[in-house]
Amino acid sequence: EDGSGITYDARSYYQNSESNAAAAFLWYQSILSSTQSAKPVTHCHGLHEWAMVYAPPGTEKPPSTKYQSHLPFRVDQDTINQAVERRGVHCTHVDALRFFSPAAAPLNHHGSELQREDQLVLEQPGCVHAHMDLLKIALRLTPWVDAELVGDALMVAIHARELDVGASPYDVSKYGIEPVCIETSSGRKLYRKRQEALMQEAQPVRQKLLEAYTDFLGCAFQPDLAEEAREFPSKDRFAVAMPGG
Repeated sequence: EDGSGITYDARSYYQNSESNAAAAFLWYQSILSSTQSAKPVTHCHGLHEWAMVYAPPGTEKPPSTKYQSHLPFRVDQDTINQAVERRGVHCTHVDALRFFSPAAAPLNHHGSELQREDQLVLEQPGCVHAHMDLLKIALRLTPWVDAELVGDALMVAIHARELDVGASPYDVSKYGIEPVCIETSSGRKLYRKRQEALMQEAQPVRQKLLEAYTDFLGCAFQPDLAEEAREFPSKDRFAVAMPGG
């Protein structure tokens, strides 16, 4: 403490830590790096929200409907089903898949089940959920990251969520969010336009977070400890994400 604030020494804080202390930081560094360099998917049209409530005739009510039960639909069930079935779903986000209805799982072009490890291959910079994850990733690094960068990640996450719910089958007009009607051709074009703008907003935030994680790992952990964490990753890396959550 120098009178103007408190200085944290990451190496002193983690000097007696085991390798698993570095594992989460290394994981997020890897996610940031692989996402930043991946080719964006711009034809998903936010259908993950529709896949969560997909219910063809003869199937049970999707479990995930309980999470948004306070919101009315702006379209009927037939429209939801047709939108999902039109070309299937191109969802690359492991955590989004967990909330698909079981009936929607076979319609995902990237797999009906995904391992957490698949995130390193599938995560891409066009995904609204990947943008929302930036806030979680920034918060994981506090207090070792600039508060302004956390604020930037928060704004990206808010804008991503606004597009996310705007493109959903729910009526969210009472929250001041206009619908992006991805069940129509014009709505899909609008989604891509806003998706590309969001990518431009998120790109520098993701890059700054990647640099912050790289700097932190170099300061906080001895090289041999970090290398051990890479060689023996957490069992969570191999967890399987299945629809129906």
